[in-house]
Amino acid sequence: MLKIYNFVITFLIPLILINLFIRIIRKKEDSNRFIERFGKPTVKKNNDKKILWIHAASIGEFKSADLIIERYCKVFNILVTTTTKSSAYYVNEFYKDKVIHQFIPFDVSFWCSNFLNFWKPTLILWIESDVWPNMLNKIKKRNIKCLYLNARISPNSFKKWKKVKKFYKSLLKNFDKIFAQSTDDKKRIFELTNLEIDYIGNLKLANNKKKITINKNKSNKLLIASTHSNEEKNIIKSIKQTISKYNLKIYIAPRHPERIDTIKNELKEEDLNFSLESKKIYDDNDIVIIDSFGKLDQYFKISDMVILGGSYFKNIGGHNPLEPASYGCVVISGKYVDNWTNIYEDMVKASSCILVSKFEEIDLKINELLNNVVEMKKLQNNALKFSNKTFFEKEKLFKNIELHVN
Repeated sequence: MLKIYNFVITFLIPLILINLFIRIIRKKEDSNRFIERFGKPTVKKNNDKKILWIHAASIGEFKSADLIIERYCKVFNILVTTTTKSSAYYVNEFYKDKVIHQFIPFDVSFWCSNFLNFWKPTLILWIESDVWPNMLNKIKKRNIKCLYLNARISPNSFKKWKKVKKFYKSLLKNFDKIFAQSTDDKKRIFELTNLEIDYIGNLKLANNKKKITINKNKSNKLLIASTHSNEEKNIIKSIKQTISKYNLKIYIAPRHPERIDTIKNELKEEDLNFSLESKKIYDDNDIVIIDSFGKLDQYFKISDMVILGGSYFKNIGGHNPLEPASYGCVVISGKYVDNWTNIYEDMVKASSCILVSKFEEIDLKINELLNNVVEMKKLQNNALKFSNKTFFEKEKLFKNIELHVN
């Protein structure tokens, strides 16, 4: 199967190059760093320390590696690879003194070799579902220890991989240890591979900030967070009259800031006034678009309710509900939360979040809560209480990292 894969990807190299050129023109790719996609470095390597390589596809996966970076940044040179331009910006903005960032090369055999020949990592931590056959195969052949953290496979992906179980198993056999993101993921991966799969919790919840109490005064502030294409438009349409009726202050924080121009146009179509958070002058407008990274926590802190995106259409899988819950927010999410199924199921049982099936239900729930302060407080307190649970055994992870390094 790997031979077929390599034949296909070699045949596609011209298309890969054309697509890369188009992405550079559209500014979706960094024109100063595109050679990293061919495994060529754009920074010098410090040979004084061993290299710990962390691969995280995007911002969410990278943020989950924070506890690893904090623990080992003084012991190793930490190399971080991601696939997206926005994640590269985030890493360099908040971690530039602790890690080296590079884009992972395209999964073409000789480009992967270029990368490994230069960096020569001692240990690799591969986070979540972004698996690349050629890179993993070369890592295994070089006997580089590689741990698969927060491994997950959605129900849809499970159905697809069942058709090529042997290939999926051959991919995962390249890892020295596999830690599943949830008990459901553990069962699905084991069914496909019959390999030993461990579960120590969800790495994305390892840095969950425990808070004993949060005093929220009813402020009529609502945050629409981590949204994707078409979600802002439909959410705003649903709650448009409620915004005016209750004089709601709305904050919109899209998952990908490069979509802000689209969101601005959608708000104009609805005849709604808005301002950008970066402009710092937005007191007179009902809607503020958060157009910079690293600001969500301060908006969770002041918001009564948070509508979490990535959950209203099937292709995303939802986002972490514990982040707003840990600030005592009412969490409202769509029903497509495959990435967080176990967490949402437990939160619903604990009456600490709200799941809706369609956009119109959002408005109904918000109106109910705005008219029932007692119920809103109850949901906020339940969310906070749930968020204070322990969701990840970090010491077991550290033990495994140090065991494989040594």
